[in-house]
Amino acid sequence: MIWEEVKKAYPNQWVIIEAIEAHTEGDKRIIAQMTVVDNFQDDNNKALLHYLQLHRKHREKELYVVHTSRPELDIIEQRWIGVRANI
Repeated sequence: MIWEEVKKAYPNQWVIIEAIEAHTEGDKRIIAQMTVVDNFQDDNNKALLHYLQLHRKHREKELYVVHTSRPELDIIEQRWIGVRANI
């Protein structure tokens, strides 16, 4: 799916999306193709908790929590500096 299709299928909702086809341009992450993993009507807390559970289980997946009221996906990529502990 593309972002326009997600917005039409899940209007005014929180969604967890997985990037299927993505690349970086400058400091922005451009997601060309995505799939909706789950959706939540008005509860961003449930969406974030579910995202955290999924992220712990599937660290290899590129997941995001976004609201479909956003006209565009504006995802800024942050570079990690330093050492990460795998806890």
